[in-house]
Amino acid sequence: MLRAVEPAAAPPASKTSVEAIGLADVVSIEAGALVQAWKKWRGWHAMPPYQAFADAALGPFLDHASVARVIDDGRDYEFEFIGDAHVRAYGVNHQGRRVSDLEKHSPRFARQLRASYDFVRISGRPQAFQGTIGADLSPSRFAWFETAYLPLSFLGKVGYILNAAAYRLTAEA
Repeated sequence: MLRAVEPAAAPPASKTSVEAIGLADVVSIEAGALVQAWKKWRGWHAMPPYQAFADAALGPFLDHASVARVIDDGRDYEFEFIGDAHVRAYGVNHQGRRVSDLEKHSPRFARQLRASYDFVRISGRPQAFQGTIGADLSPSRFAWFETAYLPLSFLGKVGYILNAAAYRLTAEA
């Protein structure tokens, strides 16, 4: 029998550690539900259409989703939707802003986000990560995360990127 496994709470790590994982390795119930919905929407296609997300009834899992729209063939990305779990994890709602806006305030985070979006946009393939946030990135509102970047098609190419994420918040958040 299969069961969902939640990572155990661990003491804060001294150093941040992030690793690429396959979609099958997603362990959080929240991100996993969004990944499974994305797989269902795409069927036998490389990626589902954006409209599948727009029409979906995701219930509480919508809080763990965000959607970025591809601007000017990838010159930028605009945050079209930000779920509440992302807002709690980062302490701010970036809806309506662009990655280029983040570069002014959080250049390291913006570079990492742009690299993930670029990979998914160019390859048309999903990408997922798990990691722990260490003291080297302190202060952080979360100690562990899992995230999957999932392409959504629009007009025959990657036009949007769905981010499915789960966070384990720190006691201070």
